[in-house]
Amino acid sequence: MRIRTFFTIAMLFAAGVLAAGAASADAQPLAMPDFSIEKSCSLFNGHPRPLALCLSQESYYREQVTGLWARAPVPGRETCAGLAAQSERGKYEVLSRCLRAAISEAAVKDAVGTVR
Repeated sequence: MRIRTFFTIAMLFAAGVLAAGAASADAQPLAMPDFSIEKSCSLFNGHPRPLALCLSQESYYREQVTGLWARAPVPGRETCAGLAAQSERGKYEVLSRCLRAAISEAAVKDAVGTVR
C-alpha cells in the first residue's frame, strides 16, 4: 500500500514538473498583475494591527505569486487574474490560491492523460 501511494505521489509530481515545463514553453507573455497592496488593505486604515497584518499577508502572497506565475498554465493565469481583480481585498491571496489550484489541476490532467 505504501509503495502504491509513493508511486502515485511520484507520478503526480513528475506530471506537474512536465506540465509546468510545457506550460512555460508554450506560454504567451501575460504579465503578472500588479495590484496595490495598500489599496487592497485600505479597509483597515485607522486600525494599526489589522492593517499591519493585512499588509504583511498580502506581501507574503505577492511573493508566492511571483514564483507561481510562470508555472501556471496561461488559461489558469487569465482566470485567476480576473478573479483576483474582482476581489475587494486580499487580491494576492486569491491569486496565489487560484494559481496553486490551476497548477494542480493541470498536473492531474496531464497525469491522467499519461496513464491512459
